[in-house]
Amino acid sequence: MSSRQTAPPLILLVLLLAFPQLSETLYAPALPGIAAYFHVSAAAAQWTVSVDFLAFALGVVCWGRLSDRWGRRPALLAALLCYGLGAVLTWFAPTFTLLLLSRALLTFGASAGSIVIQTMLRDLYHGPRLAAVFSLVGGVLALSPAIGPTLGAWLVGAHGIHGVFLFVCALALLLILASFVWGRETRPQGDTGNTGYVQVWRRTRSDRHVLATAWKVAGFNILLFGYYTLAPFTLATLQMPGWVFGVSGLVIAIGGLWGAWLNRSLQPLRGSYRQIQLGWRLSLAGCLGQWLALSLLSGGTAATGLILMQGVVTVGFSFAVPNLMADALHEYRAEQGTAGALLGLKYYLLIAAGMGALSLCFVPSLQYQPLAMLVICVLIAPAGRFLASRRHAFKA
Repeated sequence: MSSRQTAPPLILLVLLLAFPQLSETLYAPALPGIAAYFHVSAAAAQWTVSVDFLAFALGVVCWGRLSDRWGRRPALLAALLCYGLGAVLTWFAPTFTLLLLSRALLTFGASAGSIVIQTMLRDLYHGPRLAAVFSLVGGVLALSPAIGPTLGAWLVGAHGIHGVFLFVCALALLLILASFVWGRETRPQGDTGNTGYVQVWRRTRSDRHVLATAWKVAGFNILLFGYYTLAPFTLATLQMPGWVFGVSGLVIAIGGLWGAWLNRSLQPLRGSYRQIQLGWRLSLAGCLGQWLALSLLSGGTAATGLILMQGVVTVGFSFAVPNLMADALHEYRAEQGTAGALLGLKYYLLIAAGMGALSLCFVPSLQYQPLAMLVICVLIAPAGRFLASRRHAFKA
Protein backbone atom coordinates (compact mmCIF):
# COMPACT_ATOMS: atom_id res chain seq x y z
CA MET A 1 0.00 0.00 0.00
CA SER A 2 1.07 3.56 -0.58
CA SER A 3 2.74 5.39 2.26
CA ARG A 4 0.46 8.39 1.85
CA GLN A 5 -1.06 9.41 5.17
CA THR A 6 -4.20 10.84 3.63
CA ALA A 7 -5.57 7.52 2.38
CA PRO A 8 -9.37 7.38 2.75
CA PRO A 9 -10.97 4.45 4.60
CA LEU A 10 -11.02 1.32 2.45
CA ILE A 11 -14.64 0.69 3.40
CA LEU A 12 -15.65 4.05 1.93
CA LEU A 13 -13.84 3.29 -1.33
CA VAL A 14 -15.45 -0.13 -1.59
CA LEU A 15 -18.94 1.29 -0.95
CA LEU A 16 -18.41 4.03 -3.54
CA LEU A 17 -17.26 1.43 -6.05
CA ALA A 18 -20.35 -0.68 -5.34
CA PHE A 19 -23.05 2.01 -5.39
CA PRO A 20 -23.46 2.31 -9.21
CA GLN A 21 -24.38 -1.37 -9.41
CA LEU A 22 -26.67 -1.05 -6.40
CA SER A 23 -28.37 1.91 -8.05
CA GLU A 24 -28.90 -0.04 -11.27
CA THR A 25 -30.18 -3.27 -9.66
CA LEU A 26 -32.48 -1.23 -7.41
CA TYR A 27 -33.98 0.26 -10.58
CA ALA A 28 -34.53 -3.10 -12.37
CA PRO A 29 -37.78 -4.12 -10.57
CA ALA A 30 -39.30 -0.77 -11.59
CA LEU A 31 -38.97 -1.47 -15.35
CA PRO A 32 -42.44 -3.02 -15.81
CA GLY A 33 -43.94 -0.23 -13.67
CA ILE A 34 -42.14 2.42 -15.73
CA ALA A 35 -43.53 0.88 -18.93
CA ALA A 36 -47.06 1.06 -17.49
CA TYR A 37 -46.74 4.51 -15.88
CA PHE A 38 -45.35 6.22 -18.98
CA HIS A 39 -47.43 4.11 -21.43
CA VAL A 40 -44.43 2.71 -23.32
CA SER A 41 -43.59 -0.84 -24.40
CA ALA A 42 -41.46 -3.26 -22.40
CA ALA A 43 -38.71 -2.95 -25.02
CA ALA A 44 -38.80 0.87 -24.69
CA ALA A 45 -38.51 0.60 -20.90
CA GLN A 46 -35.46 -1.63 -21.34
CA TRP A 47 -33.84 1.12 -23.42
CA THR A 48 -33.34 3.05 -20.20
CA VAL A 49 -30.66 0.50 -19.29
CA SER A 50 -28.85 1.03 -22.60
CA VAL A 51 -29.00 4.79 -22.13
CA ASP A 52 -27.56 4.31 -18.65
CA PHE A 53 -24.55 2.42 -19.95
CA LEU A 54 -23.94 4.96 -22.71
CA ALA A 55 -24.02 7.78 -20.15
CA PHE A 56 -21.78 5.71 -17.91
CA ALA A 57 -19.24 5.35 -20.71
CA LEU A 58 -19.16 9.11 -21.32
CA GLY A 59 -18.88 9.75 -17.59
CA VAL A 60 -15.96 7.38 -17.28
CA VAL A 61 -14.04 9.41 -19.88
CA CYS A 62 -14.88 12.70 -18.19
CA TRP A 63 -14.20 11.78 -14.56
CA GLY A 64 -11.20 9.61 -15.33
CA ARG A 65 -9.46 12.46 -17.13
CA LEU A 66 -10.46 15.00 -14.48
CA SER A 67 -9.14 12.72 -11.73
CA ASP A 68 -5.72 13.09 -13.35
CA ARG A 69 -6.09 16.84 -13.94
CA TRP A 70 -7.95 18.02 -10.83
CA GLY A 71 -7.14 15.21 -8.43
CA ARG A 72 -9.21 12.20 -7.32
CA ARG A 73 -11.22 13.90 -4.56
CA PRO A 74 -12.43 16.99 -6.51
CA ALA A 75 -13.45 14.80 -9.46
CA LEU A 76 -15.34 12.43 -7.15
CA LEU A 77 -17.24 15.21 -5.38
CA ALA A 78 -18.20 16.90 -8.65
CA ALA A 79 -19.48 13.59 -10.01
CA LEU A 80 -21.54 12.85 -6.91
CA LEU A 81 -23.19 16.28 -7.16
CA CYS A 82 -24.09 15.43 -10.75
CA TYR A 83 -25.53 12.11 -9.53
CA GLY A 84 -27.61 13.91 -6.93
CA LEU A 85 -28.99 16.40 -9.46
CA GLY A 86 -29.96 13.57 -11.80
CA ALA A 87 -31.68 11.74 -8.94
CA VAL A 88 -33.81 14.79 -8.10
CA LEU A 89 -34.74 15.35 -11.76
CA THR A 90 -35.71 11.69 -12.10
CA TRP A 91 -38.16 12.11 -9.23
CA PHE A 92 -39.87 15.05 -10.99
CA ALA A 93 -39.70 13.75 -14.61
CA PRO A 94 -43.19 14.15 -16.15
CA THR A 95 -42.49 12.25 -19.40
CA PHE A 96 -40.55 9.19 -20.45
CA THR A 97 -38.13 11.28 -22.52
CA LEU A 98 -37.28 13.47 -19.53
CA LEU A 99 -36.91 10.35 -17.43
CA LEU A 100 -34.34 9.05 -19.90
CA LEU A 101 -32.43 12.34 -19.79
CA SER A 102 -32.54 12.45 -15.99
CA ARG A 103 -31.34 8.88 -15.72
CA ALA A 104 -28.53 9.67 -18.15
CA LEU A 105 -27.38 12.58 -15.96
CA LEU A 106 -27.64 10.45 -12.83
CA THR A 107 -25.63 7.63 -14.39
CA PHE A 108 -23.08 10.07 -15.83
CA GLY A 109 -22.31 11.10 -12.26
CA ALA A 110 -22.44 7.55 -10.88
CA SER A 111 -19.68 6.48 -13.27
CA ALA A 112 -17.14 8.14 -10.96
CA GLY A 113 -17.89 5.34 -8.51
CA SER A 114 -16.21 3.06 -11.02
CA ILE A 115 -13.38 4.96 -12.68
CA VAL A 116 -12.27 7.36 -9.93
CA ILE A 117 -12.43 4.75 -7.18
CA GLN A 118 -10.61 2.16 -9.29
CA THR A 119 -7.90 4.76 -9.88
CA MET A 120 -7.69 5.50 -6.15
CA LEU A 121 -7.32 1.79 -5.39
CA ARG A 122 -4.54 1.52 -7.98
CA ASP A 123 -2.88 4.53 -6.32
CA LEU A 124 -2.93 2.77 -2.95
CA TYR A 125 -2.36 -0.91 -3.78
CA HIS A 126 -0.21 -2.87 -6.22
CA GLY A 127 0.49 -6.43 -7.35
CA PRO A 128 -1.13 -9.31 -5.45
CA ARG A 129 -2.51 -6.91 -2.85
CA LEU A 130 -4.44 -5.07 -5.57
CA ALA A 131 -5.88 -8.37 -6.84
CA ALA A 132 -6.94 -9.21 -3.28
CA VAL A 133 -8.64 -5.83 -2.88
CA PHE A 134 -10.51 -6.28 -6.17
CA SER A 135 -11.64 -9.70 -4.93
CA LEU A 136 -12.97 -7.99 -1.80
CA VAL A 137 -14.74 -5.50 -4.04
CA GLY A 138 -16.20 -8.41 -5.99
CA GLY A 139 -17.63 -9.82 -2.77
CA VAL A 140 -19.24 -6.52 -1.87
CA LEU A 141 -20.60 -6.12 -5.41
CA ALA A 142 -22.16 -9.55 -5.04
CA LEU A 143 -24.37 -8.17 -2.27
CA SER A 144 -26.12 -5.71 -4.57
CA PRO A 145 -28.20 -8.45 -6.26
CA ALA A 146 -29.52 -9.36 -2.81
CA ILE A 147 -30.09 -5.78 -1.67
CA GLY A 148 -30.96 -3.99 -4.94
CA PRO A 149 -33.72 -6.14 -6.47
CA THR A 150 -35.22 -7.03 -3.08
CA LEU A 151 -35.31 -3.44 -1.89
CA GLY A 152 -36.39 -2.21 -5.30
CA ALA A 153 -39.25 -4.72 -5.45
CA TRP A 154 -40.41 -3.67 -1.97
CA LEU A 155 -40.23 0.03 -2.83
CA VAL A 156 -42.21 -0.49 -6.03
CA GLY A 157 -44.78 -2.60 -4.21
CA ALA A 158 -45.18 -0.12 -1.37
CA HIS A 159 -44.74 3.23 -3.09
CA GLY A 160 -44.66 2.63 -6.85
CA ILE A 161 -41.79 3.59 -9.12
CA HIS A 162 -41.39 6.95 -7.35
CA GLY A 163 -40.45 5.09 -4.19
CA VAL A 164 -37.32 3.91 -6.01
CA PHE A 165 -36.61 7.42 -7.29
CA LEU A 166 -36.91 8.92 -3.81
CA PHE A 167 -34.59 6.30 -2.31
CA VAL A 168 -31.95 7.12 -4.93
CA CYS A 169 -32.19 10.80 -3.92
CA ALA A 170 -31.50 9.85 -0.31
CA LEU A 171 -28.60 7.61 -1.37
CA ALA A 172 -27.07 10.50 -3.34
CA LEU A 173 -27.21 12.81 -0.33
CA LEU A 174 -25.59 10.19 1.92
CA LEU A 175 -22.74 9.55 -0.52
CA ILE A 176 -22.04 13.25 -1.01
CA LEU A 177 -21.81 13.86 2.74
CA ALA A 178 -19.65 10.77 3.39
CA SER A 179 -17.23 11.61 0.59
CA PHE A 180 -16.94 15.24 1.69
CA VAL A 181 -16.15 14.26 5.29
CA TRP A 182 -13.98 11.16 4.83
CA GLY A 183 -12.78 11.36 1.25
CA ARG A 184 -9.07 12.03 0.84
CA GLU A 185 -6.77 12.74 -2.08
CA THR A 186 -4.74 9.69 -3.24
CA ARG A 187 -3.07 11.00 -6.37
CA PRO A 188 0.69 10.45 -5.93
CA GLN A 189 2.60 13.63 -5.21
CA GLY A 190 4.22 14.98 -8.34
CA ASP A 191 1.62 13.55 -10.73
CA THR A 192 0.05 16.50 -12.52
CA GLY A 193 -1.96 14.66 -15.17
CA ASN A 194 -0.09 16.40 -17.96
CA THR A 195 0.33 13.28 -20.10
CA GLY A 196 -1.57 13.99 -23.30
CA TYR A 197 -4.96 12.34 -23.68
CA VAL A 198 -4.23 11.60 -27.33
CA GLN A 199 -0.92 9.97 -26.42
CA VAL A 200 -2.57 7.60 -24.00
CA TRP A 201 -5.38 6.90 -26.45
CA ARG A 202 -2.89 5.94 -29.15
CA ARG A 203 -1.23 3.49 -26.79
CA THR A 204 -4.43 1.87 -25.59
CA ARG A 205 -6.10 1.62 -29.01
CA SER A 206 -3.35 -0.72 -30.24
CA ASP A 207 -2.77 -2.57 -26.95
CA ARG A 208 -4.27 -6.01 -27.57
CA HIS A 209 -4.28 -6.78 -23.86
CA VAL A 210 -6.40 -3.70 -23.11
CA LEU A 211 -8.75 -4.45 -26.01
CA ALA A 212 -9.19 -8.09 -24.97
CA THR A 213 -9.77 -7.04 -21.36
CA ALA A 214 -12.45 -4.55 -22.42
CA TRP A 215 -14.19 -7.18 -24.55
CA LYS A 216 -14.26 -9.75 -21.75
CA VAL A 217 -15.28 -7.30 -19.01
CA ALA A 218 -18.14 -6.09 -21.23
CA GLY A 219 -19.28 -9.63 -21.95
CA PHE A 220 -19.36 -10.70 -18.31
CA ASN A 221 -21.25 -7.53 -17.36
CA ILE A 222 -23.86 -8.15 -20.05
CA LEU A 223 -24.35 -11.65 -18.65
CA LEU A 224 -24.99 -10.07 -15.26
CA PHE A 225 -27.05 -7.01 -16.19
CA GLY A 226 -28.87 -8.89 -18.94
CA TYR A 227 -30.47 -10.96 -16.20
CA TYR A 228 -31.70 -7.86 -14.35
CA THR A 229 -33.16 -6.46 -17.57
CA LEU A 230 -34.75 -9.61 -18.99
CA ALA A 231 -35.61 -11.73 -15.96
CA PRO A 232 -38.57 -9.59 -14.76
CA PHE A 233 -40.27 -10.23 -18.10
CA THR A 234 -39.23 -13.91 -18.28
CA LEU A 235 -40.56 -14.53 -14.79
CA ALA A 236 -43.77 -12.68 -15.66
CA THR A 237 -44.20 -15.01 -18.66
CA LEU A 238 -43.83 -17.90 -16.22
CA GLN A 239 -46.62 -16.20 -14.19
CA MET A 240 -44.39 -15.72 -11.18
CA PRO A 241 -45.31 -12.98 -8.64
CA GLY A 242 -43.08 -9.90 -8.55
CA TRP A 243 -41.38 -10.85 -5.27
CA VAL A 244 -39.73 -13.87 -6.95
CA PHE A 245 -37.42 -11.55 -8.88
CA GLY A 246 -36.50 -9.77 -5.67
CA VAL A 247 -35.75 -13.04 -3.88
CA SER A 248 -33.66 -14.22 -6.83
CA GLY A 249 -31.18 -11.54 -5.83
CA LEU A 250 -30.38 -13.53 -2.70
CA VAL A 251 -29.38 -16.59 -4.72
CA ILE A 252 -27.27 -14.45 -7.05
CA ALA A 253 -25.62 -12.75 -4.07
CA ILE A 254 -24.72 -16.09 -2.50
CA GLY A 255 -23.17 -17.15 -5.81
CA GLY A 256 -21.23 -13.90 -6.03
CA LEU A 257 -19.98 -14.06 -2.43
CA TRP A 258 -18.97 -17.69 -2.75
CA GLY A 259 -17.22 -16.96 -6.05
CA ALA A 260 -15.37 -13.98 -4.56
CA TRP A 261 -14.22 -16.08 -1.59
CA LEU A 262 -13.05 -18.93 -3.83
CA ASN A 263 -11.30 -16.51 -6.17
CA ARG A 264 -9.43 -14.87 -3.31
CA SER A 265 -8.43 -18.29 -1.92
CA LEU A 266 -7.38 -19.89 -5.21
CA GLN A 267 -5.83 -16.90 -7.01
CA PRO A 268 -2.37 -17.23 -5.36
CA LEU A 269 -2.30 -20.93 -6.30
CA ARG A 270 -3.72 -20.82 -9.82
CA GLY A 271 -2.89 -17.32 -11.08
CA SER A 272 -5.24 -14.76 -12.55
CA TYR A 273 -5.29 -16.06 -16.12
CA ARG A 274 -6.52 -19.51 -15.12
CA GLN A 275 -9.13 -17.93 -12.85
CA ILE A 276 -10.46 -15.90 -15.78
CA GLN A 277 -10.72 -19.04 -17.91
CA LEU A 278 -12.53 -20.89 -15.14
CA GLY A 279 -14.93 -17.97 -14.76
CA TRP A 280 -15.84 -18.19 -18.44
CA ARG A 281 -16.45 -21.94 -18.25
CA LEU A 282 -18.71 -21.52 -15.22
CA SER A 283 -20.67 -18.78 -16.97
CA LEU A 284 -21.10 -20.96 -20.05
CA ALA A 285 -22.34 -23.83 -17.88
CA GLY A 286 -24.82 -21.49 -16.18
CA CYS A 287 -26.18 -20.19 -19.50
CA LEU A 288 -26.61 -23.74 -20.81
CA GLY A 289 -28.40 -24.65 -17.59
CA GLN A 290 -30.81 -21.73 -18.04
CA TRP A 291 -31.62 -22.83 -21.57
CA LEU A 292 -32.29 -26.39 -20.43
CA ALA A 293 -34.43 -25.23 -17.51
CA LEU A 294 -36.66 -23.02 -19.67
CA SER A 295 -36.80 -25.61 -22.46
CA LEU A 296 -37.66 -28.69 -20.39
CA LEU A 297 -39.41 -27.32 -17.30
CA SER A 298 -42.37 -25.05 -16.61
CA GLY A 299 -43.84 -22.77 -13.96
CA GLY A 300 -42.07 -22.49 -10.64
CA THR A 301 -39.62 -25.29 -11.47
CA ALA A 302 -38.42 -23.45 -14.57
CA ALA A 303 -38.12 -20.20 -12.60
CA THR A 304 -36.07 -22.00 -9.94
CA GLY A 305 -33.74 -23.38 -12.60
CA LEU A 306 -33.35 -19.95 -14.19
CA ILE A 307 -32.43 -18.36 -10.87
CA LEU A 308 -30.08 -21.12 -9.68
CA MET A 309 -28.21 -21.14 -12.98
CA GLN A 310 -27.85 -17.35 -12.82
CA GLY A 311 -26.13 -17.97 -9.49
CA VAL A 312 -23.60 -20.13 -11.37
CA VAL A 313 -23.11 -17.36 -13.95
CA THR A 314 -22.44 -14.94 -11.07
CA VAL A 315 -19.81 -17.27 -9.61
CA GLY A 316 -18.09 -17.12 -12.99
CA PHE A 317 -18.34 -13.32 -12.99
CA SER A 318 -16.68 -13.22 -9.54
CA PHE A 319 -13.80 -15.34 -10.78
CA ALA A 320 -13.19 -13.44 -14.00
CA VAL A 321 -13.83 -9.72 -13.58
CA PRO A 322 -11.68 -8.94 -10.47
CA ASN A 323 -8.67 -10.60 -12.11
CA LEU A 324 -9.28 -8.84 -15.40
CA MET A 325 -9.51 -5.44 -13.71
CA ALA A 326 -6.55 -5.90 -11.35
CA ASP A 327 -4.07 -6.27 -14.21
CA ALA A 328 -5.83 -4.22 -16.86
CA LEU A 329 -3.49 -1.20 -16.60
CA HIS A 330 -0.28 -2.87 -15.52
CA GLU A 331 1.76 -0.74 -17.94
CA TYR A 332 0.01 2.61 -17.38
CA ARG A 333 1.10 3.55 -13.86
CA ALA A 334 1.87 7.19 -14.69
CA GLU A 335 -1.53 7.93 -16.26
CA GLN A 336 -3.92 5.59 -14.51
CA GLY A 337 -6.91 7.92 -14.49
CA THR A 338 -6.77 8.64 -18.21
CA ALA A 339 -5.90 5.07 -19.19
CA GLY A 340 -8.64 3.78 -16.91
CA ALA A 341 -11.08 6.20 -18.53
CA LEU A 342 -10.22 4.89 -21.99
CA LEU A 343 -10.48 1.28 -20.86
CA GLY A 344 -13.82 2.07 -19.22
CA LEU A 345 -15.02 3.87 -22.35
CA LYS A 346 -14.29 0.78 -24.39
CA TYR A 347 -16.08 -1.71 -22.21
CA TYR A 348 -19.01 0.53 -21.28
CA LEU A 349 -19.69 1.33 -24.93
CA LEU A 350 -19.61 -2.40 -25.60
CA ILE A 351 -22.00 -2.98 -22.69
CA ALA A 352 -24.31 -0.24 -23.97
CA ALA A 353 -24.26 -1.79 -27.45
CA GLY A 354 -24.90 -5.26 -26.07
CA MET A 355 -27.75 -4.13 -23.82
CA GLY A 356 -29.19 -2.12 -26.70
CA ALA A 357 -29.07 -5.21 -28.90
CA LEU A 358 -30.88 -7.21 -26.21
CA SER A 359 -33.64 -4.57 -26.15
CA LEU A 360 -33.80 -4.16 -29.94
CA CYS A 361 -34.09 -7.90 -30.55
CA PHE A 362 -36.36 -8.57 -27.58
CA VAL A 363 -39.02 -11.19 -28.16
CA PRO A 364 -41.56 -12.02 -25.42
CA SER A 365 -40.59 -15.69 -25.32
CA LEU A 366 -39.18 -17.98 -22.64
CA GLN A 367 -36.34 -18.94 -24.96
CA TYR A 368 -35.16 -15.40 -25.67
CA GLN A 369 -33.24 -14.78 -22.45
CA PRO A 370 -31.21 -18.04 -22.30
CA LEU A 371 -30.40 -18.03 -26.02
CA ALA A 372 -29.30 -14.38 -25.93
CA MET A 373 -27.05 -15.08 -22.94
CA LEU A 374 -25.54 -18.12 -24.66
CA VAL A 375 -24.66 -15.97 -27.68
CA ILE A 376 -22.98 -13.39 -25.42
CA CYS A 377 -21.05 -16.09 -23.59
CA VAL A 378 -19.77 -17.61 -26.83
CA LEU A 379 -18.71 -14.18 -28.10
CA ILE A 380 -16.54 -13.65 -25.00
CA ALA A 381 -14.29 -16.59 -25.82
CA PRO A 382 -12.13 -15.29 -28.74
CA ALA A 383 -10.49 -12.60 -26.58
CA GLY A 384 -8.88 -15.34 -24.50
CA ARG A 385 -6.03 -15.91 -26.91
CA PHE A 386 -4.90 -12.28 -26.57
CA LEU A 387 -4.89 -12.58 -22.79
CA ALA A 388 -2.96 -15.84 -23.14
CA SER A 389 -0.22 -13.97 -25.00
CA ARG A 390 0.24 -11.81 -21.90
CA ARG A 391 0.06 -14.52 -19.23
CA HIS A 392 3.33 -13.27 -17.74
CA ALA A 393 1.62 -10.00 -16.84
CA PHE A 394 -0.91 -11.84 -14.70
CA LYS A 395 1.94 -13.27 -12.65
CA ALA A 396 3.46 -9.86 -11.87
